[in-house]
Amino acid sequence: MLEFNFSDKLNGYLDKIQRETGREIKFLESSNLGIGGITAAYRYHPQYILIILNNKYARSPEDVERSIAHEATHGYLIHKLGFCRTEFSENVDDAYKRDVQLVLTMVEDIVVNRIISENSFPPFGHEYLPMVKEEIRIAQLGEKTGEEFYHKFAENPHLEALLMISRYIIAWGFLKFYLLNEEDEKLIRKFTAIFREYYPDYYTFTVKIVEILEKKDFFHGTGECEAAKDILKYLKMDYGVKLVKNYEERT
Repeated sequence: MLEFNFSDKLNGYLDKIQRETGREIKFLESSNLGIGGITAAYRYHPQYILIILNNKYARSPEDVERSIAHEATHGYLIHKLGFCRTEFSENVDDAYKRDVQLVLTMVEDIVVNRIISENSFPPFGHEYLPMVKEEIRIAQLGEKTGEEFYHKFAENPHLEALLMISRYIIAWGFLKFYLLNEEDEKLIRKFTAIFREYYPDYYTFTVKIVEILEKKDFFHGTGECEAAKDILKYLKMDYGVKLVKNYEERT
């Protein structure tokens, strides 16, 4: 059995999510979360909010708590705010499911990070900005080196490409929707500029995805579902998957 000693802040936030969703939060442990280098992941369950913790990736207690708050909020979006989840046909393999889920996650993450920041958690962990610095350095070595770098975190080339695209989209989200200090904003803006210059093929995809997001109010369930559907269609990843709601948002 897993035992945790969370701060009062995190316990209070998790209690709020459980109360408002009517779903108990449960924890499991696994070192295989689909993408390397992450602390926690959310997994859909109809009755619970499941959070999978990576027991082999050591981080500071503050960053672990932020990650837990982040993943719990994904469950809050689905069970309370009317965001879409995926249902797959029986013949769909697990790799494709992970790819599709990453597309939805990169949209949701922008929303999740704002919600947790409104609840006194940092929008990103201590590792984010050092990682961005490393991504800038790697990008300047060329697209092939960049692909090799991101492949360390993804188990197949398609997931690797989606991960690269998602890193740009998350950075775009921070620049557009968050009030950052000058130094952090400058670094993240530099990353997006370097990405555009050194990964032109991948940047073409991010331009279209940003265009879709800017046309949708994806901070609300209906807009998020529409945006996710349009992005999946654009990426030709809309086969064998249906987007469904657990909860109809109030208008």
